[in-house]
Amino acid sequence: MKNKLKTACLFGGQGSQYIGMGKDYYDLDEDCRKIFEIASEVMKYDMAEFCFYGEEEKLSQTLYSLPSMLTIDLCAYTVALKQGYTFHAMAGFSLGEYAALAASKVVSMPTAFELLKNLLIVANSVLNDDLYSMTVVNLSPEICENICSNIKNGRVRVANYNSKEQVTIAGNIDGVNAFERIAAVEYGAKMIPVNVNRPFHSELFKPVTELAYKEVEHFSYTMPQLPLYMNVTGEKVCSVEEIKSNIARHFFLPVLWTKTLHNLNSDGIENYVECGSKGALCRMVKDTLGVNKENTMFLRTPVITH
Repeated sequence: MKNKLKTACLFGGQGSQYIGMGKDYYDLDEDCRKIFEIASEVMKYDMAEFCFYGEEEKLSQTLYSLPSMLTIDLCAYTVALKQGYTFHAMAGFSLGEYAALAASKVVSMPTAFELLKNLLIVANSVLNDDLYSMTVVNLSPEICENICSNIKNGRVRVANYNSKEQVTIAGNIDGVNAFERIAAVEYGAKMIPVNVNRPFHSELFKPVTELAYKEVEHFSYTMPQLPLYMNVTGEKVCSVEEIKSNIARHFFLPVLWTKTLHNLNSDGIENYVECGSKGALCRMVKDTLGVNKENTMFLRTPVITH
């Protein structure tokens, strides 16, 4: 799988974080320890301490959960390269897009953390004191869109198009609760709450757009060193201006993941390697594209071969 077929690197998103994650990478590899150091320096807290021994209640707080997942994504990618994987395209799911930006050399690793930190601060500033939630739903996008359109008490919408039979919804707590009641009673849907406290990729974040554009302009970007597919279009980026626009709109536009996977497949990608913490993207690839299990790989054990 490492050398024979065109391979895409997929970076995992938020919601899959857990206490203890990344310790194997940290203990194994000096370059991974350097990534933890970069994260700590930018975020102004000890990333290793948080990931290995942190408080459970902080796992849903964005200034902890998202940078910690970015750290793990980049460590997994670093180890994948040392294991001999060669990549021909990249995409990141939600938060994973920041890892893809760094791995494809659009920005440096420190800049990826700085960019994420600044955008999270701006995004949090536009939300009121309402309660927010996200939930994974095992129903088709069409059914979920219809449920969302009929909810009047609260705000909720499809945030991530995960696969042909699964989406993630996001909104305020009233909207999400209303959605869950309808989905459970009328469709018998199975649902899994996402461990975050913000409604990412929903219209509730639309007021952040102008501020996000200003933050994005504070950093320098280059074209990716290999094809990069971004969430808000599901397509391969063609210019730096497009990259900046996609980043700025990332908070309030949905993640078009199924479209991303279909475009990767159409462009000749045959194998998919997931760099993250739990392997959810491999399942999405199999559900969406119908590829064989041997064409997906989640790097569970960070064994380095020199």
